[in-house]
Amino acid sequence: MGKVEHALEIGPSSAGLALSRRSFLKGSGGAAVALSLNQLAATVSPAFVRQAFAAEKHIAYRGTEDLYRQIWNWDKVTWGSHTNVCLPGCCSFHVYVKDGMVWREEQTAKNDASNPNYPDYNPLGCQKGCSFHANLYGDERIKYPLRRVGERGAGKWERISWDEALTEIAGSIVDALEEQGGDGFVLDPPHAHLGTVGWAGSHRFTSVLGGASPDLNVLIGDFLKGTFDVVGKQHLGYSADNLFDAELIFLTCSNWSYTMPSVYHFLTEARYNGTEIVSIAPDYNPTSITADYHVPIKQGCDAAFWLGISQVIMTDGLVDEAFVKEQTDLPLLVRTDTGRFLRQIDVDGSGREDQLYVYDTKAGAIAKAPRGTLAFAGDPALNGVYTVKLADGNEAKVTPVYAQVKAHLDAEYTPEKAAEKSGCHTSLIRKLAKKVATKRTCSYIGFTTAKIYHGDLAERALILAMGLTGNWGKPGTGWNCWAFPGDHVELLMLLEKPIDQGGLEQFDAMEQALATRLKQADPEITDELISVAAIKAMTTELGASPPVFFLYYHAGYKELYDNMAWGDPALKRNFSSYLNEALDKGWWKPEQIRPAPDKTPRVMMLTSSNPIRRVRSAAIQYPKHLFPKLKMMFAIDPRMSSSAMFCDIVLPAAWYYEKEDITVSITNNPRFAFIEKAVEPQGESRNEWEILAALAKRIGQIAAERGLTTYVDGLGRTKRYDALWGRYTMQGHLQTQEQVVEEMVKIGAATGIFPPGTTRESFRKAGMLPQQGFGHGFMKHVVANEYDARKPFFSLRWHVDNKTAYPTYTRRAQFYIDHPWYIEAGEALPTHKEPPKIGGDYPFVLTGGHPRHSVHSMHHAAPQLMRLHRAQPVMHINDRMAKSRGIADGETVRAYNDMSDFRIMVRTSPTVAPNQAVIYFWEAYQFEDWKVYDRALVGMPKPLHLAGGYEQLRYYLYNGSPGPSTDRGVRVEIEKITRA
Repeated sequence: MGKVEHALEIGPSSAGLALSRRSFLKGSGGAAVALSLNQLAATVSPAFVRQAFAAEKHIAYRGTEDLYRQIWNWDKVTWGSHTNVCLPGCCSFHVYVKDGMVWREEQTAKNDASNPNYPDYNPLGCQKGCSFHANLYGDERIKYPLRRVGERGAGKWERISWDEALTEIAGSIVDALEEQGGDGFVLDPPHAHLGTVGWAGSHRFTSVLGGASPDLNVLIGDFLKGTFDVVGKQHLGYSADNLFDAELIFLTCSNWSYTMPSVYHFLTEARYNGTEIVSIAPDYNPTSITADYHVPIKQGCDAAFWLGISQVIMTDGLVDEAFVKEQTDLPLLVRTDTGRFLRQIDVDGSGREDQLYVYDTKAGAIAKAPRGTLAFAGDPALNGVYTVKLADGNEAKVTPVYAQVKAHLDAEYTPEKAAEKSGCHTSLIRKLAKKVATKRTCSYIGFTTAKIYHGDLAERALILAMGLTGNWGKPGTGWNCWAFPGDHVELLMLLEKPIDQGGLEQFDAMEQALATRLKQADPEITDELISVAAIKAMTTELGASPPVFFLYYHAGYKELYDNMAWGDPALKRNFSSYLNEALDKGWWKPEQIRPAPDKTPRVMMLTSSNPIRRVRSAAIQYPKHLFPKLKMMFAIDPRMSSSAMFCDIVLPAAWYYEKEDITVSITNNPRFAFIEKAVEPQGESRNEWEILAALAKRIGQIAAERGLTTYVDGLGRTKRYDALWGRYTMQGHLQTQEQVVEEMVKIGAATGIFPPGTTRESFRKAGMLPQQGFGHGFMKHVVANEYDARKPFFSLRWHVDNKTAYPTYTRRAQFYIDHPWYIEAGEALPTHKEPPKIGGDYPFVLTGGHPRHSVHSMHHAAPQLMRLHRAQPVMHINDRMAKSRGIADGETVRAYNDMSDFRIMVRTSPTVAPNQAVIYFWEAYQFEDWKVYDRALVGMPKPLHLAGGYEQLRYYLYNGSPGPSTDRGVRVEIEKITRA
């Protein structure tokens, strides 16, 4: 085929793309039209525009009513939704099609209340969903396979055939497998944004191949490490109507007005019901405006506020002691000489290292804390110092954790001291502490906390206040709303056989065998801990691993992570020193470090993912360190992205409305929406599942042509090339998108997340299904409560009502972590630490998050939505700070730190804290010279999070490893640009 080159140029350093938005859009392979359909969206139909421009026939025009009637004439209406997982997700839409094009969409309003005593979820849908058709036909769409011409990243393309593209990619994968084994292939982790079928297919392909993939959840900074430290899990959730049962709601590190517009009304309706709302934020954001209380926290200093709350609760005698004694580790005994828990090996000289003790006031002696249950017949002490005779004949003084916590808070976090550290007034701390202790309190911890260097300490401190007052495991309580029943997606990644051929029974048999082995080793092991072991095995099979290792060994991040000036000054060693010690102690296994340090990634696949935009500092580090190692980088994407611009081959993917799919349910909207194929994919676009199936088949064919039969995958197992297609498609059972959706529905019905008897056809006819449960495996143990669609949902009830042990080292909600590293760092107990100066010693701290008009950056350039904002990247800064620097509203400034710089328009506002700079998501090509602000965002992981050896200090899929996305609070300088 003839070449179709586009004059896109890249800067000489490859660190920033020097090209215009106009030339970038041409690079997608789309063609511009004389008059954009989007410009006429409120007036005429696409068919009218095409007929008028082409002069295909005479169109009678008698008046504006003819144009109006054209708008409301449809060929068909289908079910639709969007899997880009903006919370709450699963919004059901009607999609209107005329002459083979989607012209509009609107909410179906099928979201009934759980019961008549609670508000319903309608209409559930926002401006992003109502204008998605603009993106579907946007100029960024990729319509044909493209191959780069010239240097990678030069932005020059030629159109090629699907056969050419698949042959070239497959050949590169075979080369990589022969040269580096399975670790030669890396999947940049996709989000559910691309759809559940494509999401499952991407991971299934990587698993079948034996390749590697950094863990998405940790990579993007959606891992709540502090929650994990306390209760041993993070995917806890509640439905939005649970807010209606709360009497006090805290919103921290979140701005629901921007990020959850579809369920924001639950906050309003809760207030009508008498609930008080507290917004904790450095800026007076749109959610703070409607709250009853605004806590103007200093950026990154939330822990001090919550520890002040806890100090008042303990000092004023407001503690729920029965709850504390049963549910938490606060009664457990700690040796005053070592600072470690009193263990059975101390007392008996042998036994379990994790058998801990309480002081039973009924017996007047120490007693073993139960491990298999929270039920205890005695009465554990919360205060006092006791003498214990040790196995070696010596004596040791011990005291409950509770006493240590109280001493810690009294010394450092009286309301006066907490106010000084947090920036909040003492009277507000005292007032809110008493409300927490006397009201049913619900919290929402936004994912921004996971992007703050010491966000884990803030989470631990918040949960301490909840624990002291008994505010979890009951209606109207909790601290998050993100749990998802994902059996229909996750099992599709791994099952060897279809449901009808015994695939689920085979999977269950393996889990049962694992359970038998674990119970033999530990008779007190809980069902939840067994499910954790199963998910660890699943993680290994998927090739998932903590992303910090991939970035450190293969993408040049070692130089960033070892910069001690950007880290916690309490840590006296650099990141590499902690990493090497952790590896020497065996806390991280080879299967968790992939690709292995001695392997070189050769092929990287992107499926609707954009690491240049998403991975902190990747816009600089990836082109400099990672991309030169890759012999092939290819993208399967519906739209051109800043990462696709660096690819060798870009394959056009079908998008929403162009393929059948199912949404994933997120707990605050417990429903699943069906997406029908409303129109044919544009150009030569194909869905991801069928692309990967074709690629698997082509790999086998090329290997056969070369006389190759086997290779060694990333886990050291021998695999056959000619078996790849069969394993991916379940021996041909799953070849089409529709077949996969049908299998997904069968899995969902079989595991109990869909209503019994649900079929693909009944789901398609209904358009939306209520969540039935959390499946048969891991997630039901995480949320620890059965699901009932007839009432609001909340997590952790089994722990509170059924006395089920937690999956932590202490088998309780654990506030004291006596790990030597935590003790050394001063973080054994929840504490406050000042944010480090990540990026350099500069006066402004960057914060941000999801924008109101887009949620995710892919919507930000949509023509309709651009009318709602300034249509270019904007940074919000305090008006007085701007004036002191001679900066006016609407001016473009230069922001910089030790990592990089960028230029951006300023919006001045008194609602922004004096030293704060707020930037929401934007596309890279919207910045001058493509210098996206993400270039300056250094994600510094805490070396402390490399610690292991405890139950909750472990990794499995989506959980448990250092977060490389801690960019909230990165320091920058802002200067006025003086133009000649």
